Amino acid sequence: MTGHGGDEFLKFQDNEELQSHDLADAVKQMKEKHRFKELLIMVDTCQAATLFSQLQSPGVLAIGSSKKGENSYSHHLDSDIGVSVVDRFTFHTLAFFEKLNMYSNASLNSLFNSYDPSMLLSTAYYRMDLYERALNEVPVTNFFGSVMKTIHTDSAYTGFLAASEAETPMSMRNNILDGVILQNEASTRRSNIEKMKEAQLRSHGWTEVLLEGKNSDTIVMYGLGTMGMLLAISTWLSM
Repeated sequence: MTGHGGDEFLKFQDNEELQSHDLADAVKQMKEKHRFKELLIMVDTCQAATLFSQLQSPGVLAIGSSKKGENSYSHHLDSDIGVSVVDRFTFHTLAFFEKLNMYSNASLNSLFNSYDPSMLLSTAYYRMDLYERALNEVPVTNFFGSVMKTIHTDSAYTGFLAASEAETPMSMRNNILDGVILQNEASTRRSNIEKMKEAQLRSHGWTEVLLEGKNSDTIVMYGLGTMGMLLAISTWLSM
């Protein structure tokens, strides 16, 4: 975070401000919701160290560009637009990373030691009491960009399926298997019922003619015979 600030606050364009207890509350909620295991907070503003005073959550490491009562200064300005374009703390942080490559094992301790008060014109402050690990054992790539080692495989899903099976409880896997078996049995029963219905239809002569696709003369004869029977019944009923 960077901007104008003072004793335990950081301003946003002179309209709103973030106070130290606001930051502490936000970090506490994130920790309770397991949003992070370790968190690095960097602040470049006047009296930046005071913004960390209310932090209580474990696993948090904080660094500010200046102590209480100190100002943070800009590095240089752009004469074309007439304003400063970068602050000293941010400038020297970028300079540190520009000297590294993507595979560097530089530690957080080396980053913190790179801040020279004579270059910053202020004293960088570190809040480390909430952080458990030694800074010389923590690579900067734990919090900043790095390159991960990847292993290419021909099968894109084998590993994921194996991991999924390993994480699935035995009882759940048994329930899934039982569900598959029941589904297969139901499908078999439906198939048998359909076959029985078809057999019953084929046992009727007229339906058999239609299903077997016999010649048209036979179909016409069956039709005329049926119509004759219906006519006779209708005449008998009308008498």
